[in-house]
Amino acid sequence: MKNPRKFLFYSLLLYFVIVFLGALYIDSRSAFELIDTVKFIPAMKYVSFFGILLFLIFYVVVTRDTRVMGKEIDKLKDEHTSLKAKLFDFQEESRQIKGTPSSSESSLPEKTGSDESNASSESTEGEDDSI
Repeated sequence: MKNPRKFLFYSLLLYFVIVFLGALYIDSRSAFELIDTVKFIPAMKYVSFFGILLFLIFYVVVTRDTRVMGKEIDKLKDEHTSLKAKLFDFQEESRQIKGTPSSSESSLPEKTGSDESNASSESTEGEDDSI
């Protein structure tokens, strides 16, 4: 995870802890003592505004990261498609090379084995002996 995202997560965690502690403080007071908590209302406005601001910043950062990652995914998909196309072209080219003989292969005789030449030389020697 990136550092700005960690900072935002920790900021939101701290904000929610402060709000929770404030709610516990107000809940622990009796109804008559709640009049004393009226002095905290301006601070509660600033804390709630800070929470909204943190939420908006976090939303913008996540949206921006999502767009950047989406563009990167599209770029990688395009690269993947082009590499698959190149691989297909190479495979087709190798199939064509294997399927059609080259000019040097077509000029050579099909069977150059020594078995035929030995058999023909033996038959000529055998004929010479009989004559």
